[in-house]
Amino acid sequence: MISAMTNRHGDEIRTGQLWTDDPRRTVVRTLRIDNLDDAGSLGAVAVCTVVQAHDTDTGQVTTPGRVVTINIDRLHTTAAGNGYRRAPANTAPQGSAPSAN
Repeated sequence: MISAMTNRHGDEIRTGQLWTDDPRRTVVRTLRIDNLDDAGSLGAVAVCTVVQAHDTDTGQVTTPGRVVTINIDRLHTTAAGNGYRRAPANTAPQGSAPSAN
């Protein structure tokens, strides 16, 4: 199992890290990286668990627990402020493992 990789933007992606969706989305997910894998021609991917989903319209917070796969090059905040963001270390959602920063 691979525990750390660097994406094409120079960001170190490690298992245990928490990432959040772009805050302009209606439902902002918090993702925990559980594994890093090589997806062949698609590049390296992070296998993540959605540990929390916050609906910004209703304020409802859920803990879906579903697994998603994201190319590690997408785990990056652009200069315009778009994209995924590293969640602060002290924001571990209830029932999740602490972030390994």
